[in-house]
Amino acid sequence: MEDQRILANVENFGTVSVCSGGVVHVNLPHCSLKFIPSDFSKFCELIAKARMNFEPPLRASGKSRLQVVTSESEDDPCPVEE
Repeated sequence: MEDQRILANVENFGTVSVCSGGVVHVNLPHCSLKFIPSDFSKFCELIAKARMNFEPPLRASGKSRLQVVTSESEDDPCPVEE
């Protein structure tokens, strides 16, 4: 296995490392990405722009809410109460 240097690590989420060949590896729980250095720089720019525009949804009451969306009619005999 190639030597890899860890660039970043978030416990229970993922790591970013670079191997001796210069390939950057982004390893997440359900996917792994490999970038050449120039593409990794572009990917970082993309994520930084997305982060600046990201507005997480706010919860009004602090409780989780379930919303079920179906193609059924509104005369559903078992409506889901929120």
